[in-house]
Amino acid sequence: MAAGGTTTNVQLGPGRLYLAPIGTTEPVSASAALPSAWLAVGYTEDGTTFTVSLTNEEIEVAEEIDAILTVNTKRTSELKLNLAEFTKRNYAAALGSGLLTNDAVAYEPPVPGTEQKIMIVWDSNEDPTVAQGSPAQGNRRWVFRQCNPTGDLEIHRQKAPNKALIPVTFKVEKPSGLQPFKVFPNSNGLI
Repeated sequence: MAAGGTTTNVQLGPGRLYLAPIGTTEPVSASAALPSAWLAVGYTEDGTTFTVSLTNEEIEVAEEIDAILTVNTKRTSELKLNLAEFTKRNYAAALGSGLLTNDAVAYEPPVPGTEQKIMIVWDSNEDPTVAQGSPAQGNRRWVFRQCNPTGDLEIHRQKAPNKALIPVTFKVEKPSGLQPFKVFPNSNGLI
């Protein structure tokens, strides 16, 4: 019995990541050029993991043994990355310093309470298993509007082939008047 799926809807590839200061102009589509304020993160170890967690509560009444309603009470979203390019800019963003330049000026972490949140864009990579010109080949883009680095930053310096990574988890927050993230699918609806 055939599964009945569409093979071109199966997506591959880690994508590309870009960072920008809060308030930077957002892209208007999946294929629009990013403004120059968006800076590339570079290589990652395992791509990007985006998690949305919904917490809900069941509403019960004395006359029923089953819940009569389930209400969502909380949604949390986060991005997890292992940055493979050990640059000052990536390290500073992971510690909440916002976006810095990759220059030779010494770096110190921000004073607690002065951390800066950033915006993150994930762009699809072209999928090498899909024919050029196929609708599945088109761009996809996710815009995360307010990202706050959280959690532990544990760096391992080890013998090759292991490399130093910057593991960072960004909590995706809801900015005033906007949703926490926006998704631009390709022309075939793939995200």
